[in-house]
Amino acid sequence: MSWLRITLAMYRRVFGRAAELIGRNWLVIGAPLLYVGILLVAAQFLALLGFIGGMLLSLVFAGCVGSFLYLVEMMVRTSRVTLDDLRRSAGAYLWDVVGVTFVVWLGFFVLSTVLGTTPQGPVLFLGVQLIVFVFFNAVPELIYLGRASSLELLGQSYVFIGDNWIEWFPVAGTLALLLRLLVSVSVSSVPGLLMKIVLIALLLAYTMVVRGLLFLELDASTRRSRAFRHRFGG
Repeated sequence: MSWLRITLAMYRRVFGRAAELIGRNWLVIGAPLLYVGILLVAAQFLALLGFIGGMLLSLVFAGCVGSFLYLVEMMVRTSRVTLDDLRRSAGAYLWDVVGVTFVVWLGFFVLSTVLGTTPQGPVLFLGVQLIVFVFFNAVPELIYLGRASSLELLGQSYVFIGDNWIEWFPVAGTLALLLRLLVSVSVSSVPGLLMKIVLIALLLAYTMVVRGLLFLELDASTRRSRAFRHRFGG
């Protein structure tokens, strides 16, 4: 029960701090809307280039992901995101995102080729996808808080999840499920669609800030040190 009280106290700190940061930094909520607009425009133009256009669109997508991670980093590290940060975020972590996604894509490509020849292939492939989702779940946080190569990021995520899965997944899993449920909600009016988009952007930003703060809490401590700090009111 002591571990549960300590963990719940950590969750309260993280959720409260994330709400405070989101309340101060509405720019980060608007950023995903900007990225959607960029991707839609890019898709229209790059569709004319066939395979090369698809590769370029993947780079644009990676750039948007890297930019968003940079903004989350600024919020987590400095508590304040400015328009200058938004400008500086262009290109930030682009190659980190590209490197990780390429390694994962290559692994899935090889596995799908090998497993496709076996009757149990689809089930095994689904199992591998689940393993990747679990053990590489902390990769986004490690990109902007870890500073390592693509393969090192995957290895570090494996170690982090192995050490902290019981504290990490109740939060990460619940927020991911809420996002999925919100995305799946159907709306039939323009105002309803706009409200849905804003809520998704808000929940996405909040989710990423919560994850970042929780990662810092867990990565900088052990269960024993958290128990010691809690015992003395820290």
